[in-house]
Amino acid sequence: MNLYKTHIIHPHTHVPLIVYYNETEGFISFERDEAILEAMYHVERELVLDDTFQEGLRRVSHLCETQYPLDTLKEAKKFLRKIGINERDVYFETVYVH
Repeated sequence: MNLYKTHIIHPHTHVPLIVYYNETEGFISFERDEAILEAMYHVERELVLDDTFQEGLRRVSHLCETQYPLDTLKEAKKFLRKIGINERDVYFETVYVH
């Protein structure tokens, strides 16, 4: 399996996400970056109570429920650009799966 990942901040909700691209299966998927969220809550405790940020968390949860079909890593980068992520800020790393 050829699996890649990168970390981004969603441009509209400002929620940290991990993006996975599975080259073997041909899809991109998202998950909330819980480690970064935890660090953010430690630094800015009021985020837990911030209605706008909490709404953003709910909105990205919908994004995380779907896998988006893409044939190449290049297409994955273009997809991220379409949702507002600067392609120069995206660095996919290879994930080694045992």
